[in-house]
Amino acid sequence: MRIFVTVGNALVPFDRLLRWVDEATSALDVPVEGLCQHGPSLVRPRELTPREHLSRAEFEREMEHADVVVCHAGVGTLSEALRRGHRPIVAARRAGFGEIVNDHQLEIVAALGHEGRIEVAEDAESLRAVLQRYTRGEARRGPPRDEDPARLSPVARAIAEGPARARPPRLGKLAMDALAALGPRLDRLRVR
Repeated sequence: MRIFVTVGNALVPFDRLLRWVDEATSALDVPVEGLCQHGPSLVRPRELTPREHLSRAEFEREMEHADVVVCHAGVGTLSEALRRGHRPIVAARRAGFGEIVNDHQLEIVAALGHEGRIEVAEDAESLRAVLQRYTRGEARRGPPRDEDPARLSPVARAIAEGPARARPPRLGKLAMDALAALGPRLDRLRVR
């Protein structure tokens, strides 16, 4: 089974997902090969070829040739996986673990998981269980792309329309709220 793991281009590691991938792929009873784009993380799944970064062409090639895609809930990555018909296994980066600035990826995972467009990984065991199902031939591919955007959830519609417009509507407000909360602290840190 060829697996493509990608954590995106964030400047912070996603060690939690990579540890799960390492544990889950080591426990499978089928041969595993593939590539892991790990970003700044020092965690390297043993069964996969490690790469810190990929060019756009390399990313597209890996996405195209993968039997299974395991990824973060970044809209660009999800858009590419869904467009190619994958039913990716997705883990949300979490603010509480310092993996991202807010929890908008949880909203994305909830919406797409509810619609059956993705499989959700919440820990190493759930990731291993989905991979095990995939090795038995269960649906690694998602439902046919719904060409009628009116029938999609707002999150799925935004992702289907492409990453440039796929930001959750609350993201701008969350960013402004975070800046407002930081304001007084930044004022105290000002160099005199």
